[in-house]
Amino acid sequence: MLTPKSMKKVMLLGSGELGKEFIISCQRLGVHTIAVDKYPGAPAMQVAHQFEVVDMLDPIALKKIVEKHKPDYLVPEIEALATQALIDLEKNGFNVIPSARAAHMTMNRDVIRDLAADVLKLKTAKFKYATNYEELLKESKSIGFPCVIKPVMSSSGKGQSVAKSSSDFDTDLTSFSPPQIKSPAAYATPPVSKIPANKPIDKNLI
Repeated sequence: MLTPKSMKKVMLLGSGELGKEFIISCQRLGVHTIAVDKYPGAPAMQVAHQFEVVDMLDPIALKKIVEKHKPDYLVPEIEALATQALIDLEKNGFNVIPSARAAHMTMNRDVIRDLAADVLKLKTAKFKYATNYEELLKESKSIGFPCVIKPVMSSSGKGQSVAKSSSDFDTDLTSFSPPQIKSPAAYATPPVSKIPANKPIDKNLI
């Protein structure tokens, strides 16, 4: 018979609806589950054996929670994570699923875009970076309208906008910082998101 001490422990970083289903599946396999998110009462927390509320963008806070529970497996579910902390934790012996490097690449849209467009030379939608209003206006004009504006970090599509002309930028700039600008063709591409053209490529990613 499994006891709390003999059960494997999984810590889920992000506790949304998909995370809830993941937690339930783990429990059916006899795994002790810990759900983590930045707000209490998240869906996966409602069914997990334990839960923690923490800002997962804070690397120190994230490391403390992991070291407190010492899970056998760490499973990132959302983008809003201090992925460098996962890399550090993995170096210290924690098992990140599928790996800390994979999480770092896929959770950071600039890194995955670097890998796809610049390293692997895959065909992607046209894209540009912008860190302020002036750059946003300039780069979106160079791409052409309509264009899709996406934040560097988001989840569940939050913060995404479609600009049909430059006048659309005058209404609400809060969702455009820091943005990534892509042509409408991005709707037909895999969700590999953005990359600045002047960002150096990390050759250790591949």
